[in-house]
This record gives sequence, structure tokens and C-alpha cells, in this order.
Amino acid sequence: MKTHYQRIFIAVFLGMLIVPLRTLALNPNAIADSFYPRERLVTWTTNLRLTIGDRVFPRVLAGDDGWLVFIGEGDLDDYQKVELFTQSELESFQASLDALADDYAKRGITLIVIVPPNKNTIYPERVPQEIPVIGKRSKLDQLTAHLKKNGNQQIIDLRPALRKAKAERQIYYATDTHWNDYGAYIAYSAILKELNKSHPNLAPRPISDFNVINREPHTLDLAKNISTTLLPEGWVQLAPNFSRSTTYKDISPGGRRLTLSYNPDESLPGLVMYYDSFFFNVIPMLGEHFHRGVLIQNFMGGGLWNFSWVDEHQPDVVIIEFSERYLREMTRFIESGR
Repeated sequence: MKTHYQRIFIAVFLGMLIVPLRTLALNPNAIADSFYPRERLVTWTTNLRLTIGDRVFPRVLAGDDGWLVFIGEGDLDDYQKVELFTQSELESFQASLDALADDYAKRGITLIVIVPPNKNTIYPERVPQEIPVIGKRSKLDQLTAHLKKNGNQQIIDLRPALRKAKAERQIYYATDTHWNDYGAYIAYSAILKELNKSHPNLAPRPISDFNVINREPHTLDLAKNISTTLLPEGWVQLAPNFSRSTTYKDISPGGRRLTLSYNPDESLPGLVMYYDSFFFNVIPMLGEHFHRGVLIQNFMGGGLWNFSWVDEHQPDVVIIEFSERYLREMTRFIESGR
């Protein structure tokens, strides 16, 4: 039989629990950080919601078999194909990209532009069927088609290679927005094959040069975003079975981080690369093919960088990488260098 104090404790605990549960049903971030059991209650609530079949969370939809669908930062608009470029925007971007590539070519610099597709673009079948595809073309469809028809400089379109590869193995994480090392290898290989046209000493290593290591499951970004502990995911690493020669050093000029790479082989070209989080696992593969590199994360330090690092270092190769959900930022970035 419960004592008077036990009843008081249970009543207080349920009061602490019920109020956050109602709030969390709308917004898991609504409880003040100072509320002691906040994180635990958020996790309990999310786990309960997932268990009973709830699928809608802030910026994330829960699909089948633990597959999490990112719907923030324009990802859902890209999937539904509802936000497009105007014709004048396409023409302006084409002119800017061609002018930038032409300027670099005159200076002996090869320009590579690459766009990693959103996970929803490569795995549309994993998006809940209740979410309709409304339009006929996405912004990436528009841009690649327009450049193919009218432009001199092209964007490396990874979608065909990624779609082919997904028939053989999973290439994006189920509980993250990014590709795994298999997807990263496809991007690495595509860049080196393109650079081989202007730099014959560059070629991608075969995937047999990497050992596949399956790492222990842990909670990845989208699962962390909704605060669940029910969806730990193992991750794959392609570890080189050759000796790496390139070293990396992070520095912080003006409070903004960038990475310098160095390979003692002076026959290799120099590199300046602007990139986002999709290239975190591409860089260790790519860096082995360049003598010196300046690697700039696009959005670090509050806002985009500019092209000053190209003028500063006069590299042989410039790589510009923006993921599909940041296509508008990419067009603004390239137009800023016109």
C-alpha cells in the first residue's frame, strides 16, 4: 500500500512528465535548457512516439525500417520539385560560371563544380507515400539541363552513378542526411576521372585499394536531431590499404576554420577547394592526389567565403562543391566571382 509520501512523489513526477509531453508533441526544443530532466524526457517522449508509430518530427519524417527523411533546409521542396529557378536566373548563372571557368583557364587553372544530391533525390522510394511529388523538374534538373544545352562549363552530375551504385549497396545513411564512404568514393572517383582529362597523372584509386571496416552502431545526425536512442546505425569506413602521404593542418584565420594539406610529391597539382559537410569523408581520399591544398568549408564563420584563396595561392585546380539543398547559395557564390 502506497504511503502518503509515495503518492506525493508520484503526483509530482507525473506532473513533471505530462506537461513536457504535451509541449514536446509540438516542439521538442520548447522546454528550457535549465529544466533538469529535459533531455531525458525528450528522449523518452521521442522513443514512445516512434514506438506507437508517430512519423512527424521537427524537420524529420520517420519512414519504414528506421529510415529517417530530412525535410529541412529546402530538402522537401527539392523532393516535391516546387521551387525552381527562373529562366533569367539560369542564364545569369550560366554566364557567371562560364566566365569564371574561362578566367581560370587563362590562368592555367582547371575548374570542377560538383553537386552531391540530397538523400531524398537518390532514395525517393523511402519518402512516405503521403508526401506527393508535385512538379516535373527539380532545380538540379533545370540547372544541369540548361548547362548541358547552353554552357561551356558543366557540373558533375553524380545522380546516375549513385543510382546505379545503390542497387548494389546502401550509399546513404538511414539516419543521417549524408552519404556513407561508398557514396563518397563515387564523388572522389568522378572528380579524378574528370581531372584526368587535363592532368593525366591523376586517376582514382580502385576501390580494391581500400579495406571495408564496419564500425559499431551509434546515433547519427537525424536520430540526434529528434533525440531518439532507438535507431543506432552502424557505419562503414573505407580505410586505405596503402600508406598515406598527405598531412592536414587546421588553422583559424579571423576566427574561421580552414584546412591546409601537404603531400611531398611536387609533381602533383595544387588545389583550392570550397566544400560543405558532404565532403568530410571525400577529403581523405582526394587529398592524396594534390601537392598542396587549401580546403575551405563554405559556411564556416557565419556566411560564405569568397574567391580570394584562389588569387592568394594560384592553384592548378579549383573544386567548388555545394550539396543540392544549397544550390541557390552555390549560384550566388559563383556569381560573386564574376
